[in-house]
Amino acid sequence: MKKPKIVFNSPGFKALLNTDSMHQVVEEVANHIADKANSNYGGDGYKVTTQVGGYGGGRWIGFVTATDEDSLKAESEDSALTRAL
Repeated sequence: MKKPKIVFNSPGFKALLNTDSMHQVVEEVANHIADKANSNYGGDGYKVTTQVGGYGGGRWIGFVTATDEDSLKAESEDSALTRAL
């Protein structure tokens, strides 16, 4: 019996990764991580940014970043963001 051949459909994956639904999923996950990081240090200094990145021809990516001195210190001293992951 022949093994079935798997064909990778790059245009199809690219189309899926660039949908509004995928943007919503990426944003929800990033917001969840930011909420946990903010909870870890008791503030609201971690914020979310999403954009279409260039990897693999483009797809939605999310960033959670410290926005003030307190949240930077919370990551540096207590790993507030790292623990949120």
